[in-house]
Parts: sequence; C-alpha cells; structure tokens
Amino acid sequence: MKVLILKEFRSNWRSFRYPAFLLVILFFALLDPPMIAYMDEILGYFATGVEIAFPEPTPADAFASYLSDASQIGLMVLIFVLMGSVAKEKETGVAGWMLSKPVSRWQFLGAKYLVHCLVIIFGILACSVLAYFYTMSLLGSIPIEQAVLGTLALIVFALLIASITFFFSTVLKSPLQAGGAAIFIFFVSGILNMLIANSAAADFYPNTLLANMLPLVNGTAELPDVAGPLAVTLALSLLLFLLSGLFFRKIEL
Repeated sequence: MKVLILKEFRSNWRSFRYPAFLLVILFFALLDPPMIAYMDEILGYFATGVEIAFPEPTPADAFASYLSDASQIGLMVLIFVLMGSVAKEKETGVAGWMLSKPVSRWQFLGAKYLVHCLVIIFGILACSVLAYFYTMSLLGSIPIEQAVLGTLALIVFALLIASITFFFSTVLKSPLQAGGAAIFIFFVSGILNMLIANSAAADFYPNTLLANMLPLVNGTAELPDVAGPLAVTLALSLLLFLLSGLFFRKIEL
C-alpha cells in the first residue's frame, strides 16, 4: 500500500496536477487580503473624479474573500485535476497493468483516494495559514477559532467535490465524461442551495457549508450551526468512495 501511495503522489505531482490545484488556492491566499485592504486605492486609479465609498475593510472580509474564491475557482480546478484519476488509467491500460500485479482493486482505489484527500486537506490548510497571517499583517487578526471553522467548512466541502469527481472517474469511460458530470453536479447543487436555503433541509445540505463560511469567519455562526452539514458531507464523501469501489469491482479492464 505504501508503494501505491508514493506512486500516486509522485505521478500526480510530476504531471503538475497537484501543483495546479495548490497554486490556484495559493494565488487567492496571496491576492485577496491585499485586494480587500487596498480596494479604495485600487479603484481610485480607475475612477478619477468619482468618489466611491466602501465600508472599512475588516480582517474577516479578507479571509472570507479568500475562502469564497477558493471554494469556487479552486474547486473547479480540483475537478479538472481529478477527473482522470481513474478514467485515464482505464483508457490507457495502466489500471489493468497495475491490477495484474499483487494489488487488489480496493488497494488500487484506496491509495488514490487517500492521497487525493491528504493533498486537499494539507494544501488548503497551509494556504489558509498563509492567508490568515497575511491578513493579520494588513488588517489585523481575527479569532483563530473563526478562521479554523471557515477553513474546516472549505476542506470538508472540497473533499465532497473530490469524492464526486472520483466516483464519476471510476464508473464512467473517459475523463471528459467524469469532469462534465462532476461540474454539472457542482452547479446544480449551488442552484438547489438557493431553493432550500430557508428550509429545514438546509440544516443538512452540504452547500450550507459554503453559505456559512462568512458567518463562521466573522463570528455570527458557530460549529453547532454547521454540525449537520459537516456530518452529512463527510458521510456522503465516504459513501461515494465505497460506491466507487463496489462499481470498480464489476468493471472489466
């Protein structure tokens, strides 16, 4: 299993899949804090003679802006990174060659899924730490527990998007099909969130995590407010991996 994990990490790192995702998250961690801090000055260069009044920027605004951008653009990139994780190897015959070795299908999938999850968790965590201290240097600090809760919401939702993409990459024939299906689910889930935001279902709906990132960061929401969506999202991620394994057992390679 250790060999499979190392192989998976090295192949995705050398092919620039993991660096592409991490660089996008890092980009927003470095861009959003100064953008929020100096928004008045930036707009002043383009609106000469026009007075534009903005509320005084706060540390929570800057950190929440980073989380919001990462949850949109960053997760779209994540789909493109992971859509070929299994489908590409089925297409090229690499999966069949790997499974001709003393490697079970569950080990094959498990190594991939584990590495994906670890990269997402530690990558987002590292970028959030950087964004936190950068925000502190420009605008002041926010309570660490608020930043942690906002980051936790992003990580858990990112794991769900990764699990959805991984599932489609396992059961569909090509990376493009997997990516298209995952993007469709990503956008549909956002639309449904607008429809159920004020209903009781919102207490268990995964996209509620994204809707609550700003309240978590500015302190108007706490862990109990997102405990339901957190638990459901983690359970769905695990379920999707298990379904991936069950379907993969029946696929002829």
